Amino acid sequence: MPIFREAAGPLEASVFVEGLRAAPAAFLAIGLIAHALFWAIATHFAEPSPPPQMAVAIALGREWFAGYLELPPLAAWVSAAIQRVTNSLFAVRLASAFCVASAGWIVFLFARRIAGDRHGAIAILLMVSVFPVAFPGSSLTGELLQMPLAAAAILSWWLAAGEGKPNAWIALGVILGVMLYAGPQALAFLFAIVAVTLLSEHARAALMRRDAVLCIALAIFVFLFIAGPRFIWLAQHGWSNLFAGHGAGIVAGEALSPVRLLFSALAGHFGLALLLFLAAAYAAKTKENAPVFVRKPVTPFPQRSVLVLAILPVIVALLSVYLFGREVRLQFLSPLLMLGGLAAVLMAGERLIVRRQMLVGGIALIFLIVPPGMLLFFSFTPGWVSENRAANWPASAAARTLTDIYHTRTGRPLEFVIGERVHGAQLAVLSADRPQLFVDADKTLSPWIDDAEFKKKGGVVFWEIRGADGAPPAEYLARLPAFVAEAPLRLPWARGGGDPVRLGWAIVPSQ
Repeated sequence: MPIFREAAGPLEASVFVEGLRAAPAAFLAIGLIAHALFWAIATHFAEPSPPPQMAVAIALGREWFAGYLELPPLAAWVSAAIQRVTNSLFAVRLASAFCVASAGWIVFLFARRIAGDRHGAIAILLMVSVFPVAFPGSSLTGELLQMPLAAAAILSWWLAAGEGKPNAWIALGVILGVMLYAGPQALAFLFAIVAVTLLSEHARAALMRRDAVLCIALAIFVFLFIAGPRFIWLAQHGWSNLFAGHGAGIVAGEALSPVRLLFSALAGHFGLALLLFLAAAYAAKTKENAPVFVRKPVTPFPQRSVLVLAILPVIVALLSVYLFGREVRLQFLSPLLMLGGLAAVLMAGERLIVRRQMLVGGIALIFLIVPPGMLLFFSFTPGWVSENRAANWPASAAARTLTDIYHTRTGRPLEFVIGERVHGAQLAVLSADRPQLFVDADKTLSPWIDDAEFKKKGGVVFWEIRGADGAPPAEYLARLPAFVAEAPLRLPWARGGGDPVRLGWAIVPSQ
């Protein structure tokens, strides 16, 4: 639809408005790619060591186990595969950022079918202001992987139920089955999709078509075939493993209770509310001329469907967290909050008047650039302006030192590292030998360790020394073959900021 000029005076259009008017899809694609590159580059320079979730995912994902303690496996598998193929942590960061970009583009493909290209692009650009949707970080987590998958599930459902394309039901079954390996959000989406389908007369009609029945049956079969092994593993290991927890590298303080999660999610929409308030006509002090984006009328079915899919999965997810008695990160809701912008655009009506376009465009640009810029700034001020983070831990120096010592002492490559989950994973990922991680010397936490191989080859055990006592942890002495502690290492933080890290260590001899 064109941009109309009102009779009040000449229309002054910003680059933001001109981009949306002339080529909304290209303008949106450029914005999404720029957002992903900003985050990937910022996190690459801000984190000298792989952050906890990235390190744990890569170190454990290389084992290709069907499941891990408090770690849905898909993120671990994909992270390890990317790192193995590219031998680059930047590639993992880039994949993390492009999960958000690809999710935004897929939601746009859905939105343009309902509201047109320009209104659809505006809806996606509003996502840049929503926390945590547009704040990917650097670790390829299950929540990030689920964002493009959830967007693809919504698009597939619309093609099947909204446009009557029965093969899309099969794609929906595949997508939801894969999503389950990344976290429980797939079940929330499944519930919401079933609800909106059964409650809508239009969707029920598409459901009952003769050519759709076979496709739906095949979609159910495909979903159960893909998700079946995951359900079996969860039933055998406790359904609490459905959620990511400390075992995934989530540090203390990040996890929130259901009530705090709800209020944090509402607070995360402050940026979206600010942009809508500034752009709304009634908020303007004067009736200055402003661009008007006009779309075709939308029938009740797509509008109600968007509202249900924007709200119901979040409610189901919050209830599941409460019923399971779990605490999760705010990012847990990332794949469930992607339709907020589209819902707002549809509720605004057929005519969108963009007031204060220069200010709105500037604030949107701030949301795009400032968060990764702040992350980069504070990473260079650890211990003074900000606390030392796990990504500032001297993992590279520790990995290089312990690997070189092991080579010198034994003449063999280092194949096993024994230590705490996060720091052990960082060391295992950065060591040139890519050793296996033996978490806390505990076979229940590291079922991939072969006892015979470990006894035959030995490895390096390390622990962080806090205080005056540098003795190894009692559980290490009890679980490992006899070893002799060496002189502690003193390693400065990767970017400074406090007393050096002291590491006790020893070579576990082969038998």
